[in-house]
Amino acid sequence: MEPAAGDVERGEVETTDAQASDLMHQGMALMADPRPEAASEALACFDQALTIRAALPLDTSPLLRFGVAACWLNRADALMRLGGAPQVAEAIRSCDEGIQALRTLPLNDDARFPRRLALAHHNRALFLQAQGRPVDDAIANLDEALDVLQAEHAAAIEDRPYLLSVVWTNLAHALAVQGSPESLARACAVASQAIAVVSEAEGEAPAAAEIGLRARHALCRAFAQRLSAAQPADPATIDDVHEATDAVDEGLALVRRWEQRGVAAFRGTAVDLFRFGLNVYLVYQPQFLQEFLDENLDPATSSDGYATDPDILAAAKDVVELHGRLYT
Repeated sequence: MEPAAGDVERGEVETTDAQASDLMHQGMALMADPRPEAASEALACFDQALTIRAALPLDTSPLLRFGVAACWLNRADALMRLGGAPQVAEAIRSCDEGIQALRTLPLNDDARFPRRLALAHHNRALFLQAQGRPVDDAIANLDEALDVLQAEHAAAIEDRPYLLSVVWTNLAHALAVQGSPESLARACAVASQAIAVVSEAEGEAPAAAEIGLRARHALCRAFAQRLSAAQPADPATIDDVHEATDAVDEGLALVRRWEQRGVAAFRGTAVDLFRFGLNVYLVYQPQFLQEFLDENLDPATSSDGYATDPDILAAAKDVVELHGRLYT
């Protein structure tokens, strides 16, 4: 018995799409390759996959359109890794094509659809920032990512809380750059939301720790701007000081716990938090400055590498000298 024409057509489509999938997997493996030329090789794989998938009967299947969107979005990632102004501009265009394809999908039907759409808006925001576009454009895209993740169709996304924490953290950084009183207030709010989501996992999961620390960094950045424009005796200033020092102390305690396990990956963020904490304690709570120094410079609470890090020691030396000039 001869197979029906529709069965033959479906079989050909599946075979062709499988070829594109193989190319996508090759490209993704190359994206993990540290060789400088690997990104160009990955881009070639994604371009070939896109050419194959674009010729399929896309109107017949949401999954086929999802596959085309994946080609565009992976292509954008490869272009961003290549760097350079033309590549960044093309990455944004590729991201736009991917978003356009994703918007044709029934988002309620498959959790992968809204997940990928949210990530596309999130990544577009980062691409715009890399291009030097106004921060308002990035904020708009991050808000779109939040809209997708907070909608009912995203309820089945398994890692939705983590994705929300990532978007909130990057939104907090963007809002801190924007710098208006309203933006700074919102930056503090969304950074706090991100911290709350990852707080239970950040002591054990490095990815959660990274988000928690980056969110605290954004929170402190917003507080720094608010404090610089505030009156010292204002009750709101006192509240900001307490929240800022809490964020610093919690963040540095988290870094020190990871340092005790031999993980030094968070030390760069720790240096920034330490410098900020030193300045806040010096200006607003000098009576606690020595305790803060002792806590962070004791290798028994972290590691020898942390306690003797040249940047941490330089920051401590600067503030101790300044303290001596101001309070003696």
